[in-house]
Amino acid sequence: MRIGFLILAIALAALAILAFQYGGKWFAEPPPEAAAPVAVPKQAAAAQSPAPEPVAVEPAAPAIVLPELDSSDVWVVERLAGLGVPAQWLDREGLVRRLAVLIDNAPRGEYPRRQLGFLAPTGAFKVFKLGDEIFLDPASYARYDGYLDLLESIDPQSLADTLVMLEPLITQGLAELGNQRPMAAQISTAIDDIAALQGLGDEVRLVQPRVLYEFADPQLEALSPLLKQALRLGPDNLGRLQSYLRRFQQALLVPQEPG
Repeated sequence: MRIGFLILAIALAALAILAFQYGGKWFAEPPPEAAAPVAVPKQAAAAQSPAPEPVAVEPAAPAIVLPELDSSDVWVVERLAGLGVPAQWLDREGLVRRLAVLIDNAPRGEYPRRQLGFLAPTGAFKVFKLGDEIFLDPASYARYDGYLDLLESIDPQSLADTLVMLEPLITQGLAELGNQRPMAAQISTAIDDIAALQGLGDEVRLVQPRVLYEFADPQLEALSPLLKQALRLGPDNLGRLQSYLRRFQQALLVPQEPG
């Protein structure tokens, strides 16, 4: 089983947060050269009134210049220092394009296994049997705890601001897929679907018609792959995800005014 779309999307988007907050000067336009000082005769200088106390002026925030889409991987990866994102998540090409594919898939409740295979959680998926019936072992939920810890370590407002800044690159990636819908609308659709989910009960019966386990409840099994993955996080982790996503969605749809 794979981690859901939104956790990966947030992990990829978070790579640039420090760049926007602290590293923008690497791409800023060079400051204009200061004008040469004008010499003042000593007598004239003595006649002048005392100079007023200097007033501190906050420097203007440097402009952010995004790289080209084809060369954006290095820009993203170089700014990972200090974020604590696992290195194996980044050792692959086309990070922004992967995010575009995920955004394209999410409103349909799908997730592309090729893009998400490297995020498979550690540890085996656990079940237990009571007679001839198979049940999901709640111990399986703990495999996702670390992903939710990472998610909650990212400020949702910073994440939303980062996605807005990355939107020109993401839009290019979506256009390559023939997708012209606004980025925020697509993410919001997926969030709304997850927010409406009710967590699984104490006993979740499964069936194993082939190799993989499926929900015995036909209504649960009929859900989209994305929603079934969200349910597999477990009730507590699902609640954590929903709480975070509500704050993130609000920040994404109502951007913070620049201070």
